[in-house]
Amino acid sequence: MDTNHDLLMSLLPLTEEEEVYKRFYELRYSPKALAAYMAEMEDYVRAHRLLIFDYPFVTHPELLSEEDLYKDYSISHGSNVNVVRHLRYTPVFTHSHTFFTVLYVLRGKCGHTVGGTNQPMVQGDVFFLPPRVQQTIGVFDDSLVLNLHIRRDTFDDVFFNTLRYNNILSDFFMSCLYSQKPMSGILFRTGKNEEIENLFLEMYREVLLDDEYSWRLLNNLVPLLFAKLLRGYADKAFFVGSAPRQSSDSTRLKILSYITDNYRTVTLTEVADHFNYSVPHCSRLIRDETGESFVTFVRRIRMNHAAALLSGSRTSVAEISAMVGYENPESFIRVFEKYYGMTPTAYRRKGEGKWE
Repeated sequence: MDTNHDLLMSLLPLTEEEEVYKRFYELRYSPKALAAYMAEMEDYVRAHRLLIFDYPFVTHPELLSEEDLYKDYSISHGSNVNVVRHLRYTPVFTHSHTFFTVLYVLRGKCGHTVGGTNQPMVQGDVFFLPPRVQQTIGVFDDSLVLNLHIRRDTFDDVFFNTLRYNNILSDFFMSCLYSQKPMSGILFRTGKNEEIENLFLEMYREVLLDDEYSWRLLNNLVPLLFAKLLRGYADKAFFVGSAPRQSSDSTRLKILSYITDNYRTVTLTEVADHFNYSVPHCSRLIRDETGESFVTFVRRIRMNHAAALLSGSRTSVAEISAMVGYENPESFIRVFEKYYGMTPTAYRRKGEGKWE
């Protein structure tokens, strides 16, 4: 596929699985014909794990992880990003993901709900959905929809520094990562913007290539997408399923952002001084937003970063200890084991499959 246009053209015909989904969709009101087709296609449905809920052996997956979906793709082999096409005519079912989802309508339209709120989408719409927020997607024509999936457990290490705070996306991700009151979703309407379209197609191309450079390119294309969306559409984006954050909420998110920027050495006194608050007041703001004390919140950030480094690099435990703010490796190991229920070495060993 030499160009993005060629790639787009290759997406237009129905895949074999989509043809099967479509046939089930067409027969949904013809019980006898449906029963005959079900008998004919049972082995295929089993082999391809299609979501045909008429079969008793197919269940509604309520929570999907990258391990469930992408055992043979980059996102399960060290990458932080994956892009997949939504299979047309897939039955609508309510589900959520363990990762961030960025839904993009490449052509046409799709039915969509988030957190029980109906939010249909049209060509050029880009929707940011947090982990564990329920959604449905329905595409029952020739429309094309792409799903960009981003790991939650490595997001703040890999991508958050490209956003900084004081914009709608940084507030969104900060609230989803650390707040008791995460936002439900943000919608950007980009219309027929060719730059946005080409970025999604370029990311999808890299997933198809899936070579030793793909994950590096994907990790660089995602921040570029964020920047393009913020430059062109930040003032027009709107929240779905949750109210916009108030100014007081925004201040709390800035405090959390400051802590995450300086988590290795930050103290509560330093945070309070930076924002011109008393220490008790600053402590209350942090607890109100996160549900945790300052100390517990910092520990969580340190452990999240440590876990990401253990599963995504070959850096030694002693080096990781220093990198996340522990001068004494033994103290780090003790805290990590209490937090995750296993030693850092055991945690790394559990994830070694992604390096194979």
